[in-house]
Amino acid sequence: MVATKRLAAATFMALATGLGMVATASPAVAQTNTEVYSDDDNPGGMAWFVAEGEHFGVCDRQNDSLGVRGKLTWTDSGGSHERKLWHHNGHWPDRPDLSCSEYTKDFNIPEGTTVYLQVCLQKEKGATLKFCDTDTGVA
Repeated sequence: MVATKRLAAATFMALATGLGMVATASPAVAQTNTEVYSDDDNPGGMAWFVAEGEHFGVCDRQNDSLGVRGKLTWTDSGGSHERKLWHHNGHWPDRPDLSCSEYTKDFNIPEGTTVYLQVCLQKEKGATLKFCDTDTGVA
């Protein structure tokens, strides 16, 4: 009877340890694209981040004399990083496409890193930011 209890206890401990290992294993973090729109009534600006290949851009969605400023930030073992992009050409109602700009320089963000994407409207580069909104993605 004592041998049976010891075997049962050993089996339980092995199973519990195995389950504990499974429960504490880190799941893979999926890449997440994101886009965010300015916080005005009819969003005049949009910023986007595509995780695969790490693409970042902004689009001016309205002909309202306001430009768009996008900012992408993240922190990794190398410190905090920030990329900004401005677009001030405006969107013209008679054109079927948005007026957009993409960040053209290469940058590498470690896989699984949370990125913060912000979009704001502003009259000109350096002017007061308006109608800002932020969202997150995963590189």
